Amino acid sequence: MPARWIFATLALAASPAYAANFATCLLDKLPGTQNDVAAQAVYQVCIGEHAGGMDAVAQGSGRGLFGFGSGAECTAKKAGETRSNRAAVMIGVACRRLYDESEIDRFLNKQRS
Repeated sequence: MPARWIFATLALAASPAYAANFATCLLDKLPGTQNDVAAQAVYQVCIGEHAGGMDAVAQGSGRGLFGFGSGAECTAKKAGETRSNRAAVMIGVACRRLYDESEIDRFLNKQRS
């Protein structure tokens, strides 16, 4: 039984469960938003909690074993049921920041090929 707990703890630690940044705040609160006024309110809440905004979120920081494979995949999943265009755009920006490769990673992967 202890081995199961150790595995579960390690799995949770390895997953992108870092809801303490601006992008993840947006992704937690924006999906399903029905109008632009509500989307703006969510933006204000998240920027109030994470003053650095999107600039404080490292490009590709959501990539990992349990994250989305790309920003497009994240956007399709998270923004699909969102009626507010403003919310959908913010979701897309957050998804691309978290799940798309950084330019350096793209360059290094191209060099290895």
